[in-house]
Amino acid sequence: MLLLLALIPTLGLFRIDLASASFVILGRQIWWSNYPFLVGMAFVVATAPILTYMTIGSVFCGWACPQNLLSEWANQLTRKLLGKRADVRVGGEGLIVAASKNKAINWLILGLSFAAASLVLGLVVLMFFYTRSDMWTLIAGGEARQTSMLVMYLLTSFLIFIDIATVRYLYCDYPCLYRVGLRMFRSRDALHVSYDASRSSECEKCNYCATSCITDIQPTNIRITDTCVDCGECIDACDRLHAKSGTTGLLKFEIGESASGMTWRKMLGKVFTRSRWLVVAFFLLGCAMMVWGGVTQKNVDQKKLLQEQQKIQRIAHVCNSQCGKLQASCSGKNIAGCYRAAACKCACSLQQDPLNPLADSWRQCVQSNTAHAMSPNLPLPSSRQNAKEQP
Repeated sequence: MLLLLALIPTLGLFRIDLASASFVILGRQIWWSNYPFLVGMAFVVATAPILTYMTIGSVFCGWACPQNLLSEWANQLTRKLLGKRADVRVGGEGLIVAASKNKAINWLILGLSFAAASLVLGLVVLMFFYTRSDMWTLIAGGEARQTSMLVMYLLTSFLIFIDIATVRYLYCDYPCLYRVGLRMFRSRDALHVSYDASRSSECEKCNYCATSCITDIQPTNIRITDTCVDCGECIDACDRLHAKSGTTGLLKFEIGESASGMTWRKMLGKVFTRSRWLVVAFFLLGCAMMVWGGVTQKNVDQKKLLQEQQKIQRIAHVCNSQCGKLQASCSGKNIAGCYRAAACKCACSLQQDPLNPLADSWRQCVQSNTAHAMSPNLPLPSSRQNAKEQP
């Protein structure tokens, strides 16, 4: 999943261009003013999670969520370096470290590993907002490196480091919006881990499935509000234990109520027959609107757009230099200076780009602000006003 997330912006499949307020999809620019596309995207984003809630449950959490992947990796690395029962999470039982492994070198290796992962993942996040050339400039340290980009990268990497080092599965319990929706819409019809209570006698004094659970819950009594991520680790553990005696495990994946002879084909069929068709309809409508919005979006000459942006920046730089003194004189005590500064900016823009479609507006701007600056009705500075009022 991390590889897929990295490939999406790298291959130009999807990117968010904040500078031009648009999405870049398959090299095609979709403006945020494209309302059919935006409304369709809103429908898809709202209904796609609900479809997974009602069908495959929390399989996304256990098999594809990067947060759970990083949490599990961080737990394994922590236990390897600080002890089998080590716990340094915010939501854990407190700082637990094996006395024999509580060494500076172990803490250093753990911290550097988390920092390295955070710096790499920070680049992946930035790739969704910047072009490949911008990313290369950031990595290679070119002269054109943007300060805002570097600050965003360091801040993102810092937040990822905090998440990996201390938050981990606590994120799933509270901030994760996917988990909040899962608790609202999930039902027993969705895919879940079931327990064969009729063979409970085989579980006496056995806690093997619970010790293998990555979210520290009891697999033999999973409630619908528990943080089970359908990873199947408990099922594998129970199967391995019972395989020694030639019997099957007491845990298995199940959809809906228990049924004998349920094959995967029947289970998948059951998934789709139990789907809420209104949600499916809105999901398909959203997909259709996104396709329609993308197809009808007018193509933009990127080279021409870049040239226009560069021209705007050049004119702004020249006019700020020419009208800098007038702008500095603008204050509540010198309203005429404000009008003169505005007239100067418009006159400068007209001089630099006389063929611009806004040329008529700039001429009106010059005339209007010049007239206001010469108007005798402007309020006088407070010192002159007081002197005028004295007898």
